[in-house]
Amino acid sequence: MAKHGNRVARSKEDLQLELREQLELLVYACERYDAGKEAIGRHIALSLRVLLNHHGRSRSLLEQLGLRAGRWIDTAGAINPRNLATDSNLLMIRATNEGARYLPLCHMGESPNTGFEEFSVWWTRPVLKDNKGRFMSRMDIVSHIANSDGGAHVDPELDEAYMALSRQNSLGWEFSKDGIIEAIAGRPELACVRQIAHEVLESLKATGVSAGDRIE
Repeated sequence: MAKHGNRVARSKEDLQLELREQLELLVYACERYDAGKEAIGRHIALSLRVLLNHHGRSRSLLEQLGLRAGRWIDTAGAINPRNLATDSNLLMIRATNEGARYLPLCHMGESPNTGFEEFSVWWTRPVLKDNKGRFMSRMDIVSHIANSDGGAHVDPELDEAYMALSRQNSLGWEFSKDGIIEAIAGRPELACVRQIAHEVLESLKATGVSAGDRIE
């Protein structure tokens, strides 16, 4: 059994370097997703978990650097409680002669719902409702992908609501072509996580932090 030595605190400079590198990795993964490599959305989720998520004794990198405070860009807005249908304001559907596909909102330009929220609201407020009335937040989507669906681990079982979203079209959205109902192509959860990454990068940029910058 390997022996573990004493743990030593990382310097602020070391954490700043880590942030620059994590942002570079996130930007690279987003570029590859935008170029058609959809599966790299799992790496986007993993980078977002490192930047944002607290779990047990692990602290998010942005929290360690005091960068989670402030207002975060929210392109989804709140779920409409009067809407009885499914909802996911982080997504769009692009239809062409070849069919329809799930895409993140950033692929169409400016979101009509853009606002700002405190981090805790932005991270935990529902942004998706499925056909059984189950809700998911940004934290839920990122955590499911990163923790159990190919980000850092591949678990033998998946959360029921997440399984339904990612494999069983629990959003219930369909596309009609020449009178034939077709499934919408693409993974909605990965399109969501790409849009979350867009919000994170734009929120940090608004505070003067972007990939390659020196973080003070």
